[in-house]
Amino acid sequence: MATRVWNAHAKFRSFDFRAPESPGEARAAASSVDEVGGRRSYETAVSRALERIARGDFEKIVLARAKDVRALAPLHPLGILNGLRQRFPDCNAFSVANGRGQSFIGASPERLLRVDDGVVLTEALAGSTDRGATASEDASLGNRLLRSEKDLREQRIVLDSIVRSLAPLGLDLRYSARPLLRRLSNVQHLHTPVEATLPKGVRLLDMLGRLHPTPAVGGTPREVVVPLIAELEAFPRGLYGGEVGWIDSRGGGEFIVALRSALVEGSRARMYAGAGIVDGSSPQREFEETELKFRAMQDALLGT
Repeated sequence: MATRVWNAHAKFRSFDFRAPESPGEARAAASSVDEVGGRRSYETAVSRALERIARGDFEKIVLARAKDVRALAPLHPLGILNGLRQRFPDCNAFSVANGRGQSFIGASPERLLRVDDGVVLTEALAGSTDRGATASEDASLGNRLLRSEKDLREQRIVLDSIVRSLAPLGLDLRYSARPLLRRLSNVQHLHTPVEATLPKGVRLLDMLGRLHPTPAVGGTPREVVVPLIAELEAFPRGLYGGEVGWIDSRGGGEFIVALRSALVEGSRARMYAGAGIVDGSSPQREFEETELKFRAMQDALLGT
């Protein structure tokens, strides 16, 4: 499995935890989950982004949060990976180690690109809501998402970007006029599968370079929002939001976007989750959306 990252400074980064000052403090810190930067910092960043969207500087930006986890005992990457596979059978679970005790682990709902037997597959995934406690509540939440002007616009931004990015390569893209619902165990998304026949002379890496980072992890226009992300977020993304995948000798392969992920080292981990900010977004709602996305990884890390 290979990894590619779109942040020029992305790498496995060591953690910057403050060491406990006393045994009592060490016990209190055990099995803790701490926000990086704080809720106010994130909501302020969203508000600043919305001001610039209102001025017409850009259409969408994805802003992420990070949380630091300290467990009672060393975290086992294989156990975390298997837990994610069991919880999210419809996602792409991944684990990449650097040989120095750090592992980047996640369960991504988003396929970036797949080439198989001359067929190109990608998808637009954006817009989120919770799962319901009952079948009727679940259906109601999903139907509300399908009618949400804000979420439909956000999802269309991602789809339009895919079309624009791949058009110069001569791909005849096929996709439905309206998005479908993608239901995961803890969240529902708007989802548009995209398919095409691979043109002669076009390689997987040609398409990959044009697609990534999509507005689902960066924003649009890309050249404006990607530099701004580092200014607004309270931490370096590192491998979060990068590309993880494989290529075979026949030119086939598959890459996913490294979302819903954590960098694990010993008994510590840093979790990542983000939300797309567009006109109509709310700092409070975006914070709550990322809380929903954090829940799955936190459960896998702490075994709850």
